Amino acid sequence: MTALAMVTELPVLLVVGVIIALAAACAACAAILDVDLRRLSRPRDRRIALLEREKDIAAGLAWPWQRWVILRLAVIAVGFGVAWFTGVALLWVIGPIAGAVGFRFALAGHAANRRLKMERAFLGQLRNLRDRMAVSNQSLDTALLELGRNAGTDLTYVLTPLARGGSTIANIVEMGIRARSPIVEQAAAVLIWARSRSSDFLIETIDNVLVPVGEAQLAIQEESMVTLAQQRAVTFAMSALIGAMLAIALSVDTLRTYYQSLGGQVVLIIVVLLFAALVVFLGLIVRPQSWTRWNLQRLADEQEKLGG
Repeated sequence: MTALAMVTELPVLLVVGVIIALAAACAACAAILDVDLRRLSRPRDRRIALLEREKDIAAGLAWPWQRWVILRLAVIAVGFGVAWFTGVALLWVIGPIAGAVGFRFALAGHAANRRLKMERAFLGQLRNLRDRMAVSNQSLDTALLELGRNAGTDLTYVLTPLARGGSTIANIVEMGIRARSPIVEQAAAVLIWARSRSSDFLIETIDNVLVPVGEAQLAIQEESMVTLAQQRAVTFAMSALIGAMLAIALSVDTLRTYYQSLGGQVVLIIVVLLFAALVVFLGLIVRPQSWTRWNLQRLADEQEKLGG
């Protein structure tokens, strides 16, 4: 009976220890970052909606939006399956949420890295476009058509619209929408605007504006990606640790019974909330730089009205 009592008390001691460790880590992050809680209570910047951020990740992976939605729904279904398998009522809420958020977080880093690689390749294609117009005397429409046909691996998804023929402005807009990149969108805006101007003007703009500004943006993004990668590594390690602890606990009948009780549900809620708070504090260390986004369709419509 004494041994059984000790086993029954084990989850409480284990979870209390985890809570204390996470609380201490949150306090340490707040002290290091000199976080002003009054500032945190203010409304956050909501210029980029959640749906737009989801589309940014899908574009970074070069996935159609429909594929991203289907995979998100599949992972949520897996979360429900875990809840059904374990029999813990709270996991019917935590499982799908963890699956949806965890899946997005796991691929966000890869999407950001791939976007940087794509943007670097795109700047190379801008130089190629400049050479085609300056050296080979190709028109803008012809040069864009050739770029679309010889896009390369990293730019196939983004530059494919340029190889379709038809309306060049519509193809440029589709290129920017697929990329969802400030560098590509800025270049697309210039290309739309430059169609009604001389080739020399576009060549000069590429040399003096698009390429230098794009290189500077890439340098800033690459510096921030180093810290973001470290943050994600820490979060992955914490997630794996907590997931392993929970899996071990739920594999023991006595511990599973405990977590199915009201007290166990409360403990799980506290652990999840503290873990979420710790992840938020880690995310405050470095935030991705926000750049100007362009409404390419509106710009194209204005150029059409002007006869560009």
